[in-house]
Amino acid sequence: MRRSLFFYMYPAYLVAIVLAFGILSLIATRMFRSVLYQEKLQELHTIATLAGNAIPSPFTDQDQLRHFLQGTTVRLTIIAPDGTVLAESRKDPESLENHGDRREIIDAFQGSPGVSLRRSDTTGEPTLYVALPPPEQPLEIPGSPQPVFRAAASLAQLDLRLREIIAVLVPAVAGVLVATAIITAMIINRAQRPLRTIQEGARHFSRGNLTHRIEVRGPEEISLVATALNGMAERLAETIHRIEDQRNESEAVLTSMVEGVILVDANRNIRSMNIASQKLFRKEGVPCRGKHLLEHLQNPDLNYFAEEVLKTGEYAEATITLPKAPPVHVQVHGTLLRRQDDRGPRVLLVLNDITRLKQLEAMRRDFVANVSHELKTPVTAILGFVETLLDEVPHGTDHTRQFLNIIGKHANRLNLIIEDLLALSRLESQEGMIEPVRFSLERIVERVFEGYRDQARRKDIDLRVHYDGHAQACGAANLLEQALNNLVENAIKYSEPGGEVAIIVENRDREMRLQVRDTGQGIPQEDVPRIFERFFRVDRARSRELGGTGLGLAIVKHIVLAHRGDITVDTREGSGSTFTLRIPQDQ
Repeated sequence: MRRSLFFYMYPAYLVAIVLAFGILSLIATRMFRSVLYQEKLQELHTIATLAGNAIPSPFTDQDQLRHFLQGTTVRLTIIAPDGTVLAESRKDPESLENHGDRREIIDAFQGSPGVSLRRSDTTGEPTLYVALPPPEQPLEIPGSPQPVFRAAASLAQLDLRLREIIAVLVPAVAGVLVATAIITAMIINRAQRPLRTIQEGARHFSRGNLTHRIEVRGPEEISLVATALNGMAERLAETIHRIEDQRNESEAVLTSMVEGVILVDANRNIRSMNIASQKLFRKEGVPCRGKHLLEHLQNPDLNYFAEEVLKTGEYAEATITLPKAPPVHVQVHGTLLRRQDDRGPRVLLVLNDITRLKQLEAMRRDFVANVSHELKTPVTAILGFVETLLDEVPHGTDHTRQFLNIIGKHANRLNLIIEDLLALSRLESQEGMIEPVRFSLERIVERVFEGYRDQARRKDIDLRVHYDGHAQACGAANLLEQALNNLVENAIKYSEPGGEVAIIVENRDREMRLQVRDTGQGIPQEDVPRIFERFFRVDRARSRELGGTGLGLAIVKHIVLAHRGDITVDTREGSGSTFTLRIPQDQ
């Protein structure tokens, strides 16, 4: 259990005060004892001096000695140089032993005052002795040396006085100690008041009441803390309001979006879903936060897509189908959102309902296919009749033959367009659904060159091929042959005489790369983004003159997409073009 600041500080202060007063009391006691000792020593010295000057020889009158010491607690002893006790104020000199071996007596006869503290053999009490050297006065007995006057006092009286002083000192010290402890407690409690105010303010802040303000009247340091906390609360309130405004704006944007938005964490647990995504999966009003993506939406394709984005860390997009009646087609865009903390990245999934677009594309494909099929029969009939009429027309009627040739030329061109449209329709219907088989690239390239060798020879164009890797590939051989035919045909058509057309094959275990490179006139950069559109021509007049339908590159693109690959072009106007087909080989 945590203790308050008072119980942290007060015991320490109390111990310090007790120690301080204890030490002071001990010092005072010792000082009092020393003072009493010095006073007693001075008293004994004075009495011994007065006795030596006042008491005449022969120093054996006991009554005279007691009369001199009347009113005092001092013992006076007169000792001859041989240690014999001549007179004693308390005892019979005859009963006392020789004092010649006493320390103070020896020092006195040597000419210096003797002081000694020991337990008395006479009284059995600790006693202070002071012996003075013999007094300097005329000798009444010629040839007899002067004795030593020794004054003695029991220290029991000194201890009694010291105890009396201590008896007075201890209550006084205790009273001062109690008063000091009370004053200290009051001071600490007063110092705690502004801290309690700050504590209460911090409690308001922690509960979200950021409008509360701390008012502290105290030391400057504590007032500065209160001011800093008030400023922090104000700035925090502003930050929270700004974040709430941004959150409300984001929620409003997400709510009004037609696209579905789903945010999942590194474990593919859902963090948020907007209303559009809830409607898309028919999960309106169902709690989703914290649930696994697969558990909540029950769509393995979407779960696998999110997992792939987490693994690769790159932007990705895919099309999934929701099992509804009728089926709903959804285009999913996935972006990895990296975080600075340790909670791992997140994946943002944006879903677009493209069911209507798919329906329109299907209608367009069906329309083109149906129209192409319907047109093929009359066009074929027209070509047949034109050929019949040309055989029947007499050689002299040049205008009639000319008109029939023109009809046949345009009918042939219309037939080529219909064939290409039918090919596109077939490719779109099987896009991404082909059955890959193993085949030899050398045979494909050889057939392509064989078909265009005469055309290249007439324009003096050199056909070359380069292999890098093995010659076996996986895919639809007939479709890839058609793509190479279209690219080589365009390369020969738009190359100047004396140029070169090359096929470069780079085949690895995971990817096949086919490049068709020419030295023709190139493509303007502004036209590059549109060259794979249907019926788009860079040079319309020349394309018609060369017999192009405008569908060749569109067919190539759909062949590549049918193999789940991609196609790019590297070109510069006047320096030729390089078309690169990348076909995955792990299908």
